[in-house]
Amino acid sequence: MKFSLRNPFWVFGLVLLWRVALLVFTAQPIPANDAFFFDGPVVNYLLNGHYINPAAAEVMQISGRQVYSAYPPFYQAVLLVWMKAFGTSVLAAMWLHLVLFAVSGCLVLAIIKKLFPPLLSLAPALVFFFGMTFMDRPDDLGHTLGLLSLWLVARLISGQGSWPTSVALAAALFSALYSSVMVGAVYFGISFLAVTVTWWFQRRHAMFVPFLAAAGLFIAVTSAIAVLAPLWWQGFLENSAQTPIRTLGIRAPHLMDILKLIRTAPLFLLAAALLPFVLARYRRLTFEPWLALLAGVFLMGLVTLVATMTVISPDYTTYLLFVQVILAVGMLVLVEKLQPGFQRSLRLALLACALLISIRAIGMTTWGAACAWKNSYGRTQSTLRAELAPFNQTNLPVIISSPYLYQAFNVGTRRPIHFDWYYNHATAAAQSDLAKLMVLRPPKLVLTQFDYYRSVVPLLDRLRQQPELVTVRVRDFAAVRPPDSIPSLQRVVQHISWAPVIVDLDWK
Repeated sequence: MKFSLRNPFWVFGLVLLWRVALLVFTAQPIPANDAFFFDGPVVNYLLNGHYINPAAAEVMQISGRQVYSAYPPFYQAVLLVWMKAFGTSVLAAMWLHLVLFAVSGCLVLAIIKKLFPPLLSLAPALVFFFGMTFMDRPDDLGHTLGLLSLWLVARLISGQGSWPTSVALAAALFSALYSSVMVGAVYFGISFLAVTVTWWFQRRHAMFVPFLAAAGLFIAVTSAIAVLAPLWWQGFLENSAQTPIRTLGIRAPHLMDILKLIRTAPLFLLAAALLPFVLARYRRLTFEPWLALLAGVFLMGLVTLVATMTVISPDYTTYLLFVQVILAVGMLVLVEKLQPGFQRSLRLALLACALLISIRAIGMTTWGAACAWKNSYGRTQSTLRAELAPFNQTNLPVIISSPYLYQAFNVGTRRPIHFDWYYNHATAAAQSDLAKLMVLRPPKLVLTQFDYYRSVVPLLDRLRQQPELVTVRVRDFAAVRPPDSIPSLQRVVQHISWAPVIVDLDWK
């Protein structure tokens, strides 16, 4: 096949090659601050034979001490098979998420090829793949299964579906929900809306059966767990109390919420701005299956974005990254059909949006590569082994950031505590973190640059006000100053350095 940037498979291939090179040479993207919360039970099961996450035991009494049930289990099942084959290191987990990204990207291309008319070039749409840099949660499996459901919907609404397609669609939707409820709900909504639009024009009632089956199965299985395995259900509720999806009441979006929206999902804002243009010319269109999917992506995306600005966490805007590629292709097709002369302007606007969501990707490739050159993944693991060695024979607690907990478990640290879960978030009040730290009295904190500058600097400032209680010593291993340490850049480029910050606490 001849190389051409107009070929979507070559464009995605370049993105995938960049991701592989980034992982091989710089060990990026570094897992975020909560990755080990989801991976920990599998790591602990393979190393110690118990399906729990002891690193969260200070807060999660069920998931940390009895059975891990804080989240639907499909991701852990996949991770178990993967780590059984490739080991329990953080690098093994990172490779799994790269594979999930590759599969998800191929599914996006398959959907585009199945439904959308051919275009001269899809490069401005596929550049959005560069912006997907936070890949370290069960959400990645949810995206893969959700995109599989969209591919099956594409077959269904294009008239190529049969009963096996419907069965597979119901299974994909249910599996997506049981990998990540919120991600699964987004893809369920997109698929349902696409089928509803198709039904409006074609009145094919049977297309709704997979959705009824998936929703019914989800309710039945969840109800059965609540009744037959109450401990598992209580473990799920225990986590829900710590990390509620919904905020208290309806809120007005803050400035940082709006900036996150603009940075993460700019294409939906562009599509909303183009909506009057499309509505003024919609009579030129005849119904085609790709229009139904495009409508589903756009409408569900708007619902999700409004919810993130008013009811749920703004972090959920990231759930729309993959479908932004589909939205971009749909916009290119629409403009080509409605006003071909606007194609150049639209392509430039798409590239501007793609550049906006790719800021961290650019930072990882440049600044992150410089950090890795001076503080490599391998050097960091050696540092961690040396720092954690004294805690193999003692039950003293040591608070550790998520990316370093894999090594802590592998070297046998007896009482590692996840930095994000050393105090109860459900009952947190002012200075709860300081109060809990004074109760635990850990001799050492092993922190990423992100965690240190995000939370610990102000905490240590308060702790230093009590010299009669503790002596604080900070050792920063960063040979290249990371953006996390620069206030003006903390929210622009985050978490691209493996270099740890070691805080030694001498309690008196």
